[in-house]
Amino acid sequence: MKTKLLGTLFLLMSMGINANQVKIAQFGAGIRGGVFGVPNALLDMVFFEHPQLKGNSFAFEIHSYGTHGPKSVFSGIYCLEYSRMEGNGYFRNEQFNNRLFGSGEITQISFTATILMHIFPSSPIHPYIGGGIGIGRFSIFAEGSYMDELGTTIHETLDKKLFLPVGHIPVGIMGNIDDKFILRAETGFKNGFYFGGSLVFNF
Repeated sequence: MKTKLLGTLFLLMSMGINANQVKIAQFGAGIRGGVFGVPNALLDMVFFEHPQLKGNSFAFEIHSYGTHGPKSVFSGIYCLEYSRMEGNGYFRNEQFNNRLFGSGEITQISFTATILMHIFPSSPIHPYIGGGIGIGRFSIFAEGSYMDELGTTIHETLDKKLFLPVGHIPVGIMGNIDDKFILRAETGFKNGFYFGGSLVFNF
């Protein structure tokens, strides 16, 4: 009888120790990719005439979780991202400027820190929203040509680099796979609008 009692106590203690040894992931690392562009409505506020600008973005992310790991209400993302968009067609800044035909591209390398708020985080699939800020390095290149009154072809080139603040507003749906992997479908604004997906490995 005593042997059975001691065996039961030992089993319960072992179960308690194993439960305490369960590790909750506090960090994660992942990649994200998708399409990136600027709507014509926003470009119309800057240019009198312009082609459509669209492209892609790729990002490396580090995730930080709260005390409940990936099931925490809030989490943080530190993101290094490269985006590029391009367009071909006619463009001019003002109505009475020369109407150039050519191509242009805008590339952006940015670093942002973002806080996500998870809605029903204990559910394996749940929505989230967030907000963040950062800094970005922009490279703007455009070249085009037009004909003057004498029929001479004039070529013009714009090559500009600058640093600008970056605002980040993400909205998405997250799938938590046993707290080890996270799949996200996300859209948002990051000095341009994007839509894409990501895979995160938690550790």
